[in-house]
Amino acid sequence: MLKLFCYGLLLANLESFITTNQNINQPKIIELNPSHETNDMGEIDRLSQTLEMINKMDDSEVKVMLLNDLAVSYAKFGKLETANNILEQSLLITKDFEDITLRITKITEIAHTYYKIGEKDQGLAILENTLNLVNRIEDKFLQGQLLLNISLKYGEMGQEEKSQMLLGQSEKAIIEASQAIAEFPFKQTGSRLNLGLNGNVASFRNTRAALGFRVNFYQQWPEEDIYIDGNLLINYDSNRTVNNYRPNSLIKSVYRRHFNPQWNVFTAFFNSTNQDLFATRNNNEDLTIISNILVGAGFNLWRGNSIRQFLDLQLGLGTRYEYDYINFEKRRDEIDPTLGILLFGRGFSFKEARLNQNFAIIPSLDNFNNYTITLDTNLSLPISDRWSLNNRLFLRYRNEVSFEENPNLEFLFTTGVNYQF
Repeated sequence: MLKLFCYGLLLANLESFITTNQNINQPKIIELNPSHETNDMGEIDRLSQTLEMINKMDDSEVKVMLLNDLAVSYAKFGKLETANNILEQSLLITKDFEDITLRITKITEIAHTYYKIGEKDQGLAILENTLNLVNRIEDKFLQGQLLLNISLKYGEMGQEEKSQMLLGQSEKAIIEASQAIAEFPFKQTGSRLNLGLNGNVASFRNTRAALGFRVNFYQQWPEEDIYIDGNLLINYDSNRTVNNYRPNSLIKSVYRRHFNPQWNVFTAFFNSTNQDLFATRNNNEDLTIISNILVGAGFNLWRGNSIRQFLDLQLGLGTRYEYDYINFEKRRDEIDPTLGILLFGRGFSFKEARLNQNFAIIPSLDNFNNYTITLDTNLSLPISDRWSLNNRLFLRYRNEVSFEENPNLEFLFTTGVNYQF
């Protein structure tokens, strides 16, 4: 609370400063004098020697600082093209900084340096792109601090309205961060919906095509949340004799009702239709359906800086329905009681990447030798503010197989782009 109080005072003073003292301590824009191009050649030579020395240094935050200062010095002598080239070099160096805080603060400094040499539009464009990085940070306290820094830079660049808006966002993020993560009921958050589209077509003697989409949805309420992840596909094969079209799906969803920050009850649903990982056989006319529903209790093992970041251990009971239509003959149509032991995790962060992890052991209560083990890993790498590259690895081990040629262990790897609404 002391930290929040101190930041509250700081934000209040800054807001007053921005609204009443916009012209105080404004950085002086460099006034370019073309006559400098013919004078002080010795000074320009010294700058060239300094640039050579800096370029021999390893990339670091110090090198970025020196390049920024050197760009300002070149601009004073009317060497704007050289100054811009130096700042572009400085910007490229920051892209390799692994520490997201360091990267953002240095990019912000470069944007401000562009403004100082008279390239205001370029500086504002860089600041706007930097906001996209800041808005993806899960740590609200860090996000608030970085927004505060960018807010000040906008104010110094004469963008008072934008500065005020970011100041308010900074204050809101810092206040949210001050609230204990374990506080219950949880704070309701906005929904997250990601959609992906995929398709293919091939034609030689026969024509084959597939079209489908992937959906990923998450919504948090004060005492409940729901997670849905699925791939739905329709494929076409002109060589089929009964039905040219076949559905293909792999869907799972989890609903949780929380009693406190640690304990919850859950309902989990899983469905696979003609999915190679679970199908008994998957020839042209075969049909395999597996559906499993579990109800049980969950215990939180880990929670990150956001309620979207968690790892739960879940234990549940339910039923599994299996249907096999193989070689124009119904081979299986049965319901079995099942036990489910699951690890359900979301929101693991590695720099800017996001990892969701699910692990399940599901044996049949009628026959413990009939069990499946699945591991589902989703790694999302941001491309822009809303677009991301999504990579998925799905492993399945099935102890009992209906045909000897079927493997016990299978895996599926997919990659594609997602758009977040």
